[in-house]
Amino acid sequence: MSHGTELGRKPRRVRASLSNASSLTTLALSEGTVKIVTEGRISKLPHIVKVRFILREDSFFVLAGKDKSDWALNALEAGTAKIRLGDLAIRTVVSEATDDERASTLAEFTKRFGPRVVSEWYSNAGVALRLTPEGAPIHRAAVQGEGEAVTTYGDWFSQKKEYYPSISEAFDSASEEYDFTISHNYINTWIRKRSTSELLTLVKPGDTLIEIGCGTGAEALDLAKHVSRIIATDISEKMIEILKKKIQARKVFDKIVPVKVRAAEISKVGRVLDGSKAQAAYSFNGALNCEPDLDSFAEGLSSVLTPGAYFVCSVRNSLCIGESLSHAAVLQFDKMAPRKKQPVMVSVGGIDIPALYYTPTEFAEFFRPKFKLLRAIGLPAFMPPAYLSDYYVKFKKITSVLEKFEFAMADCFPFNRWGDQTLFIFKNL
Repeated sequence: MSHGTELGRKPRRVRASLSNASSLTTLALSEGTVKIVTEGRISKLPHIVKVRFILREDSFFVLAGKDKSDWALNALEAGTAKIRLGDLAIRTVVSEATDDERASTLAEFTKRFGPRVVSEWYSNAGVALRLTPEGAPIHRAAVQGEGEAVTTYGDWFSQKKEYYPSISEAFDSASEEYDFTISHNYINTWIRKRSTSELLTLVKPGDTLIEIGCGTGAEALDLAKHVSRIIATDISEKMIEILKKKIQARKVFDKIVPVKVRAAEISKVGRVLDGSKAQAAYSFNGALNCEPDLDSFAEGLSSVLTPGAYFVCSVRNSLCIGESLSHAAVLQFDKMAPRKKQPVMVSVGGIDIPALYYTPTEFAEFFRPKFKLLRAIGLPAFMPPAYLSDYYVKFKKITSVLEKFEFAMADCFPFNRWGDQTLFIFKNL
């Protein structure tokens, strides 16, 4: 898993250009919503909303449900916004629509989406925006679910691009929409809360923590309220940049220290610790599935932790019973064992990358010389993987009973070995 390629993805939707109005119209008609990306007026962070739209005269017309909707105010103040439509990224010039344009937009919304939707969401819409494309759109892979990779590992490997830069590129690509994607996925949000709650039972207010794979810093910002300091590390430069903006916006400079470093080189955070050591470390949501050199990681992590320090991490399993049963329930028998062959190709930020999944026994073995395993928890053990969240939510009146089993039995054998992920609690020797 040391080489790969910049992936050339197969187009999944109609591609359009602004010089081809009929193609753009075809794509627009196939989509009920677009993502609008603006920059926060104060935070300077990406602000993403998914909104209904109509396309008229090569411009996108959208309605804000409230006069003071942040995304609309952001767009009007900057005069620009980005649109994500299928596999197109389109830069636009933003202006407030005229009264006539607002009235015609409401009429077309009623025709396209129905009077009930317009009555519920837009009856008091005070702002209508016109977003006019500026220049040619950029073709980029549409952000897909984790289980929707289309590139095989053989194809990826044959291009012989270095592995770590490829991983960094994928997470750079995902960074702008990362918070939006996670926050709009019920199971991902549930996993995040369960993971952090377990960690909080083990740390004290005066502790320094190390995070491996911090992403845009959602966990670090939450956990920083409960501890002294967090050294937040990630392989992605753009993830770190967004975290730095969050630190600036929230004025928590003394609480979180961002460091760009890959997991196998975690010992480099020793220079940030100034000769001291951390009292705990954590890595959530499978960041370590993208680190093939776990031997070096385990040794390096042990060296920057105090004896007796806890390490809490979650890693994706090579067998997930919830995934198998979910696919079987909808007669997708060919998808019941998608993790059987390693590495597994996953889609991150619209780019397919390989990741190594493990059995709990295989993963724990990497840490045996330096750490003692205290607990293993299925995460989730009974609910399906996060990429099946939409199906789970659709039938939540029935499926919500599974969450009761999670808290009662997820750390019991054999359920703690069968989840989408396993949450491990180690102790540094």
